[in-house]
Amino acid sequence: MSAELRRVYHNLYLLFLILAFALAVAYAVTYVVPLVPVNYYRITAAAALAVVLYVALRIVLLLIDRWLPAMGRGPRSALRNLISIMWFAGMGVAIAAALGVDVSSVILGSAFASVILGLAAQTVLSNVIAGVALAVTRPLEVGQRVTIVTWQYSNVFPTYPPKYFSNDYLLNGFTGVVKSVGLFYTALEDDEGALIEVPNSVLIQALLRRYSGSIVTTARYWVPAGVDPDRALKGAAAAAARCELVEEVLSTSIDEVDQTGYVLKVTARCRGNSQGACRSEILREMLRELPRGAGN
Repeated sequence: MSAELRRVYHNLYLLFLILAFALAVAYAVTYVVPLVPVNYYRITAAAALAVVLYVALRIVLLLIDRWLPAMGRGPRSALRNLISIMWFAGMGVAIAAALGVDVSSVILGSAFASVILGLAAQTVLSNVIAGVALAVTRPLEVGQRVTIVTWQYSNVFPTYPPKYFSNDYLLNGFTGVVKSVGLFYTALEDDEGALIEVPNSVLIQALLRRYSGSIVTTARYWVPAGVDPDRALKGAAAAAARCELVEEVLSTSIDEVDQTGYVLKVTARCRGNSQGACRSEILREMLRELPRGAGN
């Protein structure tokens, strides 16, 4: 806990002690030793309640700024304003009740209006609540590269004729760099430079694939049947090790075989988070190491 936050808690503790002492004195001089009319006690209690609720609001707003740093300043300000409006409305009802006003009809009407408003703005409210949950849990951060996989938005993949290299799986999602986490939407910038805005209510239930400083990449390379397999495996490992993006060659193996040749499979850990760039570099070095027309 930071020194500033500890100071806030200390001041709040002192304030509660002072208010408790003031209320105790007001109660004593009103009911125990009736020196002050009862109405004055209600006014004192209402004033003390207003001070306590206002201080609590300031603490809540301070915690929002500290706990939701991933949310931009604009969405965070909108959330602060929304909470302040709702808080002041509740303060008004609480203070009126402390003054002896019958607020049962106000509470009943507010509950009925809240139900109607909630049904009418269900989508908007779900995005807001999901945005706050994302900002608190922080499953993604600004500047991070992620893939969002969700059933709400589907992709149609092209179909190629049967051939080698077609047994890899594809993630049915959207990949990009997180640009902002807002109150309603989270924005990604994809590899084409386009901006993708995903509603927070969809993102909160989506599968997230987060990329770090390195990524495992698989490259496959067809070799004619006349090339010695041991020589091909050694050459593939040497070719992958020469690549600047490759940190470590994890494995080299023969993945598929037919009458005309076989497929080498190279798995390596690469720098960055782009499989395409690393795979291209590995294949380029393998073309130099194992030309397609090479024999024994």
